[in-house]
Amino acid sequence: MLDTIEFGKRINHRPIIVSFLVSFLAGALGLTADIKTGILSFLIVLFSLLCVYFPIYLPKLFGHWQLEKHGISYYKMTTYWDKLKLIILPNQADFQFISYSQVKSFSINEENHQFQSEDILKINPAKQSIFPWLRKPFFLKLNMNQTNAKLDLSFDQLHDPQHTMYRLNNAIQFLNTKIN
Repeated sequence: MLDTIEFGKRINHRPIIVSFLVSFLAGALGLTADIKTGILSFLIVLFSLLCVYFPIYLPKLFGHWQLEKHGISYYKMTTYWDKLKLIILPNQADFQFISYSQVKSFSINEENHQFQSEDILKINPAKQSIFPWLRKPFFLKLNMNQTNAKLDLSFDQLHDPQHTMYRLNNAIQFLNTKIN
């Protein structure tokens, strides 16, 4: 096996850059009326994108996770403040780590269907939308003692549908050897 098997996209400065660009456009449109409208529209759009849109859809846009030698690492996005910190300070991203000994079982969820590791050949993931609010659920669910983690696969299905199932199959085989 390779050192890691990675899924999803790593966080970068894109949310901040997109927020400022769209806000500048909104502010420029508002300037056609007057300066107060321009500043107000800039601030409203900036706040809406940085504090509402990106925190809501961050797991679907930047849900990076990886299988490593001793466990699974993924971005810590459990609270609103964790997501906001990832957006504002992407270079200081906090990772959650799950040791393989903590995982009791896992399944793959695709829309309304749940598949176990032996049913992976039955999975036929739906085509994903470029819009995160229209993406269909497709994730690996890890069941632990008192909690669970949902690790997104929809980004990979959107951007690399030919190889996602192959990589997922490798990841499941590796998980089976580590958990059982």
